[in-house]
Amino acid sequence: MIRPIKIFLYFILIALLIAFLDKALNDAGISLIPDIATITGEQEQDSSEVSLHISPEEQLLPQDSLQKASVDSLKNDSFPEIKTPLFVNDSVLTAPPGFQKKFRAFCNKAANAQKNQTVVRVLHLGDSQIEADRITGVLRNHFQGLYGGSGPGYVMPYDPLKINATVQLSNRGQWHLSYSYRKGNYPDTINFGFSGKAVWSSGDSAGFSVDPILWKAHRLRQHSNIRLLASSHFDTVGVRAVYADSLEVTTSLYPSDSLQIIRINSEGSDNIQFSFESDRSPVIHGVTLDAYSGIAVDNLAMRGRPWPGFRLANNDMLKQMARELNVGLLIIQFGTNVLPTETTNYNFYRIHFLKELQLIQKLLPEVPTLVVGVQSAATVAEGQVEPMKHARLISEAQKSATLACEMGFFDLHKAMGGTNGAVEWAKQEPSLMLSDYMHFSGKGARIVGDRIWTSLDSLRVKNPPIE
Repeated sequence: MIRPIKIFLYFILIALLIAFLDKALNDAGISLIPDIATITGEQEQDSSEVSLHISPEEQLLPQDSLQKASVDSLKNDSFPEIKTPLFVNDSVLTAPPGFQKKFRAFCNKAANAQKNQTVVRVLHLGDSQIEADRITGVLRNHFQGLYGGSGPGYVMPYDPLKINATVQLSNRGQWHLSYSYRKGNYPDTINFGFSGKAVWSSGDSAGFSVDPILWKAHRLRQHSNIRLLASSHFDTVGVRAVYADSLEVTTSLYPSDSLQIIRINSEGSDNIQFSFESDRSPVIHGVTLDAYSGIAVDNLAMRGRPWPGFRLANNDMLKQMARELNVGLLIIQFGTNVLPTETTNYNFYRIHFLKELQLIQKLLPEVPTLVVGVQSAATVAEGQVEPMKHARLISEAQKSATLACEMGFFDLHKAMGGTNGAVEWAKQEPSLMLSDYMHFSGKGARIVGDRIWTSLDSLRVKNPPIE
């Protein structure tokens, strides 16, 4: 007969072995999360041309004044002249004075978050390069290690692609995932927020549960401060939340297009179950899993997107989310989906990117934004690995748009060593790139996260926060 203590020890041993295997496979460029480019079901390849991902609402009008410039991306900058001096850190981080001022204010808020019992949020938006918490998880560890806080932050409660790497999700009923940048079948208009996603269910009864992944870091599993972000277009919806196996909260969502937030103190429990009763489903914009003070860092991955899609979101929803969630910093990382579109002139991309940044600047004028440029990449043709020389042009287009809005720019292409960077990173043991020479391996993603953090933290050290 096996004693309970032995069963417990076996369980701990298995958990440790899984954690070790997960890390070893990631270092070798293999992930326990399904491969980024080969997930079946709702599959969307990152190699599609950028024109295939532009919705009608994002199309540029012929009379758009920015389109009058059709010159080469590097030879003649048609964007507003940058008249203020720039602070450049090793030619990798470019931080205009306006960005530095806003970032100092963010650091002050973050440094006082625990004393003031508040949560300050960092939103990391990106394409498939950041899926499965890649890069974001590294930044979260650094931010929370310095300023305090715990939990994985923002998660979608339905994950058909199985790319969430921070919590275990399970669903009861028939759930659907709608995107701001794809046609959906929700019976009404959805007011999308930062993630560009929303979930809803078919039928009059549905639910979902959130549980920890036992072999993940202790800090990631601690999230007593739980918030459900939702709206209900049609009916009053009964909501029931159960945590710690027996404690229960019952409340309602009322008919409104505006964001409604249900707050739960799980009292240290690391799992929670939500149930909904209504003739028509509410729209769930997400769930936040945080501590009650410190920093929260959210992973908002948008597979197949060339830019965030702020123009497809609802302006009021964006402002309301930013206010309710106390967003302190935006990190925007796109460009992977533009790499297959090779040309000598990326002015079309620069215009789109600028419009995205101008809108978020208008809606959230006090929030600092850091743009992480596209990575160095390569392609394989007839067995030969060839660097994508045009990746530099895409990076320059992003940088031009970023600095025109006086936002910060981290030059990932340059940080990797330039045009041949992806080839050299792939040669490392273990490899820092996956076999497509565009996405990072687990170890490569950790290095990228560390380098972004080091550059950002240099600004904090240069301008210490006021306690």
